[in-house]
Amino acid sequence: MLTKEFRDMRVRFFVMFFILLGTFILLVVMKDYTQSLSELVKSAPKNVLEKFGVTDEFMKKLSDWNFYIITQWYGKNLGQFVPIFAIIMAFPVFAREIENETMELLLVRVTRRKLFTVKFFIPLVFTFLALFVLAVLPLPVSWIIGKSLDTNQVLRYLLVETIGLFMWFSITIFLSVLFSDQVKPLIVSIALLAGTTILGGFIKPLSILNTYLYILRGEMTVWPSLSYTLIGVVFAYLSCKILEVKDF
Repeated sequence: MLTKEFRDMRVRFFVMFFILLGTFILLVVMKDYTQSLSELVKSAPKNVLEKFGVTDEFMKKLSDWNFYIITQWYGKNLGQFVPIFAIIMAFPVFAREIENETMELLLVRVTRRKLFTVKFFIPLVFTFLALFVLAVLPLPVSWIIGKSLDTNQVLRYLLVETIGLFMWFSITIFLSVLFSDQVKPLIVSIALLAGTTILGGFIKPLSILNTYLYILRGEMTVWPSLSYTLIGVVFAYLSCKILEVKDF
């Protein structure tokens, strides 16, 4: 049963990984068209461009490789997928076993704590590995094509995205333990992500709820970093404790 689960996990892993890899490749290909786009923008009325926040300065910066990759890959495409990747990898981990009524069979062979450790950390490590590869991929690509990329900024984004991924992974695992079917953890996790993003985006005192403000900016600030890490640890701990006492 664990073999089947690992096979399913690998499917989710590779689907998400190759979607993001394809997005990066497309982004690199589209870089060649930014110069043409810049010329097209210059011919458009300024008042129209300003409504959309597009300026000559922005388009000029966009033609720079470092600015382009930082803003379009880390600050947009990869960053937006980080919480979603975590949710997709985590939502069925325990809920599938509970729904299929196979949890009791697994617990005959191992203790509840050991089962939690294995089922929590294996998909988490896989997800961290995918994030690491996708986050550092622009560095060798930049070297190959002879472009410069700010390594320090890339590493800051990697750390920030790792924290955000860990938090949403832990929250989704908690829901996977809590519910008895696979659909509810997925729906509730996505609803939480959407709800906190909207609340944190529109209500300034609640901006801490919007993890995208943290992930997409790539700023390793102390308060959000500690808060999100602590939230991840708390939800992982609660998940383990619930699993230890839950009846199956």
